[in-house]
Amino acid sequence: MSNRLSSLERVELLAPLTPEQRRRLEAEVRTVQVRRGGRVYGPGEASDELFVVRTGVVKLTTTTADAREIILGFVNPGETFGELAAADDGPRDHRAEAHEEAVVCGIPRATLADLIRETPEVGFELNRILGTRLRALRVRVEELLCRSAEVRVARALVDLAEAHGIADAEGVLVPLRLSQRDLANLAGLSRETVNAVLQDLRARSLVEADRRSIRIFQPGRLRALR
Repeated sequence: MSNRLSSLERVELLAPLTPEQRRRLEAEVRTVQVRRGGRVYGPGEASDELFVVRTGVVKLTTTTADAREIILGFVNPGETFGELAAADDGPRDHRAEAHEEAVVCGIPRATLADLIRETPEVGFELNRILGTRLRALRVRVEELLCRSAEVRVARALVDLAEAHGIADAEGVLVPLRLSQRDLANLAGLSRETVNAVLQDLRARSLVEADRRSIRIFQPGRLRALR
């Protein structure tokens, strides 16, 4: 079995496929290696592929009218992004880039449409993924509009811990290289504001952060901030 096919087998969206469908899919998938900071796609480009992260981490971002970057999220190995390629032939409205050096597999829209017709469960799972993303986006918008800076940073850290964290005896380690600018772009704040909030959280022994990882000592206390 090829590494590429083995990677696709771990993707929940594709779990209902038969062995024959998987072999056919392998022949039609495009594999791309992307260096850290390299672009997978950008705004205005054709939305003609759904992507699966095979290795590394992919960052999804958008840009505001005043040219500020907002991080929409990070995508881990085995997860998908660019799902609207299955439902909308309009251009991309956001950017996907490798946050860490990554290998991604692109599934052409036509191939995905064939799989959905043959196996409706794939379509159901795709709808579930899109619904989850929409709910998460709604929560993000509410937090950006209604929450204090401290709560916005705390929620961003909790979300990172839940999506990427490794629990251990000291709490949760988030092994992502995130700058204060990255955290600011996640929380919709200035870097200076995030720095001040992190200093306060560090003084209260809630977090420790450097450019290689984030340590959250008491996730429950962060989650409880209002």
